Amino acid sequence: MQKIKSLMTRQGLKSPQESLSDLGAIESLRVPGKEEFRELREQPSDPQAEQELINSIEQVYFSADSFDIVKYELEKLPPVLNLQELEEYRDKLKQQQAAVSKKVADLILEKQPAYVKELERVTSLQTGLQLAAVICTNGRRHLNIAKEGFTQASLGLLANQRKRQLLIGLLKSLRTIKTLQRTDVRLSEMLEEEDYPGAIQLCLECQKAASTFKHYSCISELNSKLQDTLEQIEEQLDVALSKICKNFDINHYTKVQQAYRLLGKTQTAMDQLHMHFTQAIHNTVFQVVLGYVELCAGNTDTKFQKLQYKDLCTEE
Repeated sequence: MQKIKSLMTRQGLKSPQESLSDLGAIESLRVPGKEEFRELREQPSDPQAEQELINSIEQVYFSADSFDIVKYELEKLPPVLNLQELEEYRDKLKQQQAAVSKKVADLILEKQPAYVKELERVTSLQTGLQLAAVICTNGRRHLNIAKEGFTQASLGLLANQRKRQLLIGLLKSLRTIKTLQRTDVRLSEMLEEEDYPGAIQLCLECQKAASTFKHYSCISELNSKLQDTLEQIEEQLDVALSKICKNFDINHYTKVQQAYRLLGKTQTAMDQLHMHFTQAIHNTVFQVVLGYVELCAGNTDTKFQKLQYKDLCTEE
């Protein structure tokens, strides 16, 4: 069988399987008919004799593809040619060729159903591949369209999300600013309640929060207002500190000291307290001496009220 295939190659013939691998276009294939080999099959044949003819073919004919048969036969010719011998040798070669062709025809017809079936399978496979190529092409086109749409939608979502975050941050800022704008009411209430530490703590916290939003014009006005409120609280603290000299209350005094501590002015509180005590003692003593002088003078002349304490003490 291997020799037959090799010889088929020599004569330019190929097996059905090799033909399928070499053909580029399935549409150009033609299923061989039985009529093409009918003449060969109808000739009287002796299988054993045909096989002997095939076996008698020289091994060199089944060698490499580069083997030149014509050159080989010409080189075999004797120096002196004999016509009868040449004709006999020619007839022998023709018989061998006929036997090989007959064998090839038998093999082709034997394999023809499998060949037809395989050809149909290949044709069906090609149709399926063409359909798959169309589906893949359409799929890629739809994927590209979806990709572009998805990219645009994603960018839109990201932009909207960024706007949402900015608006949420702006809303928080506006709520904080609104709360800061309303702190003056609460500060006034706390000062009326004499909750000086709480008022100072709230004012300092508002100043710290306001520094975060100082890029808003309304906050700059609020900072000035909070600074004025702190100065007002200091004035009220000074007044509250002066009241302690005449009517001492430990709770009231504790609040005042806590407030000065929050302001970082504890030394100022001590200085002011000393001053207020000195002033309170001076005023009290002055009023006592003034009453005594007016009593001794027997009149209520206002000139005594204008005198200094030292001069008032010298009056008889």
